[in-house]
Amino acid sequence: MAGFRLADIEEVTVARDVVAATLETLQAYGKHGFEGLVLWLGEVSGRTAFVTRALVPDQEPTKSEDGVGYFVDGETLFRLNRVLASSGLRLLAQVHSHPTNAYHSEADDRYAIVTAEGGLSLVVPNFGKAPFEPCAWAVYRLSGGQWKHMEHSQAQNLIRVGISS
Repeated sequence: MAGFRLADIEEVTVARDVVAATLETLQAYGKHGFEGLVLWLGEVSGRTAFVTRALVPDQEPTKSEDGVGYFVDGETLFRLNRVLASSGLRLLAQVHSHPTNAYHSEADDRYAIVTAEGGLSLVVPNFGKAPFEPCAWAVYRLSGGQWKHMEHSQAQNLIRVGISS
């Protein structure tokens, strides 16, 4: 799509099986006390994005006295770009878990994989043991180079769960 910008997206429909796979993955990491990361890929039609695939990138979970996190290396990012180029899908959102409260930490800001204006970053509380509705998680949108928290009502207007892909 020529001139495509994530910032122009007004609605994001996420397939039910993508939400289920995302929570399942985050809970699996959480069982071991780790945060996990899932990337949402999909297609765009007009001002609507359709998330059709949950991609779990290779990641190294970390745990120390400073907290928990994950690391994604450059080779994994290169492979992600190849998947996007060959499939025609777009990276629409990154979703990761936190042990308790959901918020965008300084590390989340600094090491974001989604870097396009209008991109989404969702943080799921309680290692993925959270409501099935993504708008109930902490939702952030990249605007002016900064991750801006979306109020629940804004997230509800933007993100919808649709049928399975």
